[in-house]
Order: sequence, then structure tokens, then C-alpha cells
Amino acid sequence: MSEIAIKAEGLSKVYRLGQRERYSALRDKLAEVVLAPWSLLKREKRETFWALKDVKLKVKQGEVLGLIGRNGAGKTTLLKILSRITRPSVGWAEIYGRVGSLLEVGTGFHPELSGRDNIYLSGAILGMSKREIAAKFDEIVAFAELENSWIHK
Repeated sequence: MSEIAIKAEGLSKVYRLGQRERYSALRDKLAEVVLAPWSLLKREKRETFWALKDVKLKVKQGEVLGLIGRNGAGKTTLLKILSRITRPSVGWAEIYGRVGSLLEVGTGFHPELSGRDNIYLSGAILGMSKREIAAKFDEIVAFAELENSWIHK
């Protein structure tokens, strides 16, 4: 048995802004081509965001790893890659044994609602009135460091 629990080299993850990551089977891709062959020719330029870039990591069995950083530093993205929820754009990670991670960020957010609507929904769940949420909206956006995002526009 290896004394290494987690080993990663060159982990990088890039996201296209405004596009949800989808996992589809080969049949789904073939159906897209058959139903809309012209879509292959249409290439939209989208802004990209590197959530992780060239992360190297080695954790021995029995060690505890804490990830600390500000919003957007890549903590959740790294955990999602190590938990096999998402794939890295570049690099690799090996897990020896079982890994369990608690990914709290985004819990309770409805993917079909806008960011603004999700803020109002979460506030309502916490017992805030619509007026209270509206009064604290900018403060919530600032706390989440989303001032430059689509939520605030």
C-alpha cells in the first residue's frame, strides 16, 4: 500500500463564461450533428476563466489538507476535480483509497434561475422579506465578490 493518498500534477481548469458544463454521451453528440449540422460551423468566441492553473499536490495518508483562499481562488474547483465531479482541462490527479468532500458552495442554488432570483430565493428561505433582500442586495453581491459578474448587471 502506498503512503501517498492524493497526488496531482499540472492540474488546470478553464471555464467558458456563460456556458454550463455538460456531460453528454456519444449518441447525444451524434444527434446534435444530425439535427443541426450547421452548428459545427458556428464557433462563438467566449471569454474564458482559469479557475486553476498548474496545481501540483501530494498528500500522504493520515495528513489533513485545508484549502484557504478568497472567492474565486479555485478551492471548490480543486475539490470537484479530486472528487471526480468534474474533469481537469489539463493535468491529472490520482487518488489512492476513498475521498469524501463536502462541497457547500452552490448548495441550494437553482440552476434554472438567474443569479438575482437565486439571491431572492435564498433570502426568502432564510426568512427575509423582499424589501430586506432588496435593501441588502448590493451588500450580498459585494460579500460574494460578484460585483463584476452577470448578477449585478
